[in-house]
Amino acid sequence: MRVTPLAVADRHPSKLGVLRRAFTRPETYTGTLRELTSTAACVIRYPLGIIEGAISTGRPCGQAELDTPVLLVHGYGHNRSGWTALSRALRRAGFTSVHTWNYNPLRHDVPTLAAHLGERVELLRAITGSQKVHVVGHSLGGVLLRWYIQEMGGDQTVEVAITIASPHEGTELARLVVGPRTRTIRQIAPGSAIMRRIAAGARPSPVRWIAYYSNLDGLVMPATSAMISSPALRAVNVFVKDQGHLSILLAPAVTGSIVEQLLAAERAAGLAPVEPIEPAEPAEPGPSQAQRPPRASASA
Repeated sequence: MRVTPLAVADRHPSKLGVLRRAFTRPETYTGTLRELTSTAACVIRYPLGIIEGAISTGRPCGQAELDTPVLLVHGYGHNRSGWTALSRALRRAGFTSVHTWNYNPLRHDVPTLAAHLGERVELLRAITGSQKVHVVGHSLGGVLLRWYIQEMGGDQTVEVAITIASPHEGTELARLVVGPRTRTIRQIAPGSAIMRRIAAGARPSPVRWIAYYSNLDGLVMPATSAMISSPALRAVNVFVKDQGHLSILLAPAVTGSIVEQLLAAERAAGLAPVEPIEPAEPAEPGPSQAQRPPRASASA
């Protein structure tokens, strides 16, 4: 299926117009409730991910699309517990080597954390014998992934790079943060040296980029910043309707879409069919709709 390039002329519409439309949509309120529920779930699970888990890998099955290691990188203020849903989905699909990694953004800045990410990638390659890995990053994790691939040679070790609600062009909320140990969060403010470097460093590479973004992300502002807009990266931007910054991480349609994309990574086509992800409708679906699984897609 051919992915049509997105016209970027209207990526930054009037803020007043966006707010007016948002507050008149019932879906805004249901999406907000969904985000609050997801936040509570993440808070409950958080203690389970404080301690770094041991690196272990299953027995290779001999299929490249299932044996390639998958590394999951959490966002700012989170830990590996946020990946419970996606980890389970990947293992159910047959992936034999699924890994998480904890890091502390209060102690290290973006370049340093990206270097640590690179060390983890090299460790996984050494343990599994795989030449390349797939990496999925949520929020700040996606920014670290961008820096590692573009600035540290990660384009030679990462096959598929997936970001979820990552502020590729920064978030306005970062401008409001002050105080000690806030260097990392200030580095993802729009126009910061890190953001400018990431934008300027985008260049063609073998890496397949996929970015999931939502219209109700309350932490990435503007929400379109979670898209990868650089033509050089040839990214597929997947619109996930009415999900928040954390609910997008837990949404079954998103985890299913990521599994589908990674399964397709080793195939000749290189990309699964994609279409926008929307919340399930309350009305009972018709026969043809009931048989169609939720998918992901959108624009490059």
